Amino acid sequence: MQQYLYIVGHKNPDTDSICSVLAYAELKQRLGFPAIPCRLGPLNEETKFVLKTFGLENPFLLKDARSQLRDIDLDEATLVHTQTSVKEAWDLLFHSRNKSLFVLDDQNKLAGIVSTSNLSSPRMMSDEQLQKLMKSASLDAIAETIHGEICYRPKNVKTNGKVFIVTLNDGTKFEQDFRQSITILSDGNRKQRQLLELGTRCMIITCGEQLSPDNLELARMQDCAVIRTPWDTMKVAKVINEAFPIESIMSRNPITFQDDEYVDDTAKKMANTRYRSYPVLDMEGNVVGAVSRYHLLNFRKKKFILVDHSAKNQAIDHIEDAEIEEIIDHHHIGNIETSVPIFYRNQRCGCTCTIIAQLYQENGVEPTPQMAGIMMSAIISDTLHFKSATTTPLDRDIAYRLADIAGVDLDAYAEQMLSASVALKESTPTQILNRDLKTYEMGKYRIAIGQTNYKHIEDIQAILPDFRDNLEKEQSEKQLDLMVMMFSHIMAEGTMFVYSGPLSYVMGEIIDTQFDDHSGYDHEIISRKQQLMPKLSVILKQM
Repeated sequence: MQQYLYIVGHKNPDTDSICSVLAYAELKQRLGFPAIPCRLGPLNEETKFVLKTFGLENPFLLKDARSQLRDIDLDEATLVHTQTSVKEAWDLLFHSRNKSLFVLDDQNKLAGIVSTSNLSSPRMMSDEQLQKLMKSASLDAIAETIHGEICYRPKNVKTNGKVFIVTLNDGTKFEQDFRQSITILSDGNRKQRQLLELGTRCMIITCGEQLSPDNLELARMQDCAVIRTPWDTMKVAKVINEAFPIESIMSRNPITFQDDEYVDDTAKKMANTRYRSYPVLDMEGNVVGAVSRYHLLNFRKKKFILVDHSAKNQAIDHIEDAEIEEIIDHHHIGNIETSVPIFYRNQRCGCTCTIIAQLYQENGVEPTPQMAGIMMSAIISDTLHFKSATTTPLDRDIAYRLADIAGVDLDAYAEQMLSASVALKESTPTQILNRDLKTYEMGKYRIAIGQTNYKHIEDIQAILPDFRDNLEKEQSEKQLDLMVMMFSHIMAEGTMFVYSGPLSYVMGEIIDTQFDDHSGYDHEIISRKQQLMPKLSVILKQM
C-alpha cells in the first residue's frame, strides 16, 4: 500500500496556511512524492477569493492525524457465499491467511463468519443433527465434495439426509430406512437395483465403477440421482457429511469495523472480543479486508508535513500519534516534538509561501502560474501588502517575481484581494473571532489572539456590541487569562483592539489609545507575531 504525505497548515486556516499547503504539495508531487494537501477547517473569504481567482479547489478536509483502518495493510478477505459447502470452506480456510472466511448473502453483503471452530462443530454433532444438516445439501455440492460427476440429475432432489454405506459383502437387510436416503456403494448390480426399488434418492457409486444401463433407466424411473466418483468408499464416507452449506453453521451478526475507524479505537473494541480476524467494511457495507490484533501492533503511522506552524495547540488533533516528516514555518519555534531528526525550515520572513517559493527555486522547479499566483497572494495577505512589520526584502522580491510568472499586476490585485477578506457584516461574531484565532501559553498564562481585516471603521462599529458580548462569553468558557481580537486595516493604517479577561489591563500598556477598559486603537501595531506578542511577553515576564 502506498503511503501518502499529508501536508497540513494550522487550525483556523488563513490564506498563507492554505496556499502553503497547496503549493508545497504541488512541489512534492513534481519531485515524485505522493503528497496530499489538507486543511483543518473552513476557508475565510479572502482565501476563497484567492482559490477562485486561480481556479483551484479546496484542499481535503482532515481533522485527525491518527491512522484509520483504510490507512494500514489489511489482509485480503477470503469471501464465500452462504451456499458454499463445508468441505469447500475447509479447503479455502487451509490456504487463507487470516483463518476466517467471510460469508456473503445473495446481495453480496456480509451475512456471517466461518472459523475453524464453526467448521469443526459438525464432527461433534449427533447423527440426528447431521441428518438434519444434510437435508439441505444440494446435488452439486455433494458431487463437488466427493469429486464426482452427476450421471443422472432428477428435476427435484430432496433427501431425508440419512447416509448409508453399502459394501459388496454386506449382509444388511434393506429396510424402509433406505427410502429417501443417500447411499454409498462401490458396485453390485443387484444391490444397486434393490436400493433403487426401495426408493433411495441419491446413489453414489465409488471406485469409478459403472452403473448398468438397466439400473440407470430404473434410476430415471425412480427419480433417483446418480453420482460416480473415482474415490473409494471409505474416502467418500469421510467427507460426505461436509456437503451441506456453511449457512447452517456460520456465526451470524459478526463484529465488524468500518474502514474509517481509527486504529486505536479498533484496538480498544477488539480487546473485549476473542476472534482471530474481523471483517472491515466500507461505507456501502462491502467487505474490503480483514483485520486482526497483529495489524494493530504492526502498522505504519500517517506521515505529515506541517506548514505555517510548529505549536501543538495549532496542529491537527492527535499529531503525537503520527510521524512528522518536515516542518516549514516563519513563526517562533513551537513545542512540537519528534522522535527522530526531520527536515525543519524555519526562517525570518513575512510568509511561509516565501520559504516555499525558495524551495521551488532550490529544487530547480518553476511554479505554474496557478501556484505562483497563490504564493504571491499569501505573501500579500501575511504582509498586508508589505506594510506589516514582519515584511522583509525577500518577501517583496519573491512576491513580484511570482506575480510575473502568474501574469498579475501585484499592486492592483492586492487591494482586490485584501478587500475580499472584509466580510464582517455577513459573518457571525463567533465566525469573525475564530476564523484566525491562535492560542498561546505564556508562562502561567493562557492567551488567545484573533485577527481579521477591515476596510471601513463603520463596519466594525456596526457589529461591535454583539461581538464584545461573544468575546467575553468565549473568554470565560475557554478560561483564558486574556482574549484579544485585532481588526487590522487592509492598507495597514492601524488596528482596533477588543479584549476581555483578567489581564485586560495590560493592553493599556501596549496600545496608544484606549476607548474603555476593553477596547482601543493603535496606529502602528498590525502584526500579531512581531509586534503584539513581543510586547505582551515582556510585560507578562515582569509580573
